[in-house]
Amino acid sequence: MTKNHELLYVAISLDIDPDANCAVEGRHDALSSPVRHGKIRVEACKRGLQKTLELLDAYDIDATLFYEARTAQMLVADGMDLPVLSERHEVSCHSLKHEDYLGKVSGVPMKEESLEETITKAKDILENIFKRDVKGFRAPYTRINQAVVRVIERLGFQYDSSETVALGTEWKGNPFPLEKFDSDILELALPSFLDSKGKKMSSYLWAIFEGQRGSGEYVDAVLWARDIAKNGLFVFSIHPWHLYVDCQGNPFNREQVQKNRDNLEYILSHLKQMHGIQMLRQDTYMENWARSHRADSDAQISLS
Repeated sequence: MTKNHELLYVAISLDIDPDANCAVEGRHDALSSPVRHGKIRVEACKRGLQKTLELLDAYDIDATLFYEARTAQMLVADGMDLPVLSERHEVSCHSLKHEDYLGKVSGVPMKEESLEETITKAKDILENIFKRDVKGFRAPYTRINQAVVRVIERLGFQYDSSETVALGTEWKGNPFPLEKFDSDILELALPSFLDSKGKKMSSYLWAIFEGQRGSGEYVDAVLWARDIAKNGLFVFSIHPWHLYVDCQGNPFNREQVQKNRDNLEYILSHLKQMHGIQMLRQDTYMENWARSHRADSDAQISLS
């Protein structure tokens, strides 16, 4: 990764967690909607993950898979060979049980000791299942605070990918240290941007499946970013279950499921065809970025 490449890098990330998961008042862990049933479901997650991985293979795209540890265990117990299915992709951590770390909904913020216990357990479970190091972290609901950041830094995570930042003149998609939390751990942020009408969008694709956005709007956003964020990273994210159920846990009909699949494929196919775009995993981007910055530092030292 060098400055004369003049590329925009694009990563596809998956948040692999329970179907239509939702934080619940009075408890740390999430349940599937409707939460009054008190259940966790992963049937839609399983189907959506299988389909998404098929599409990624078809378009030869390496992705970053943020696994909630509980969901990974349930999928393995349900017969999925996750290590094989995930072999070409990065495996990262998306919590133990999709906890509401900050207590925004539960009303029960987690103390740092509890955070460390649950995130340690999640990391251990994933490394045991996949037999490889887990380097990346994304918090449930993409909400972090200083305590969360301190924990993931102590546990040896190499980067976080929870923050959402406006892409533009001040930030061009590059990693940055989480200084606002007094940390040196690097953030691979999710971008936000404006649509053609000046309305704010994020790179989470849920709005497509809820009928609020069209797939072309996300393709247009990448074309725009390509011109302003050379050498930066544009991170997309998807919940696999959202191909089959809505946020309330209601199953989509067959026509809507096909439409959701087609919309996802539309985005992937167009990304692969774009000039000036390189698709890669988030850890690969981090490794290339670090290598480039070491080379720049060495060159400055030699010139001095």
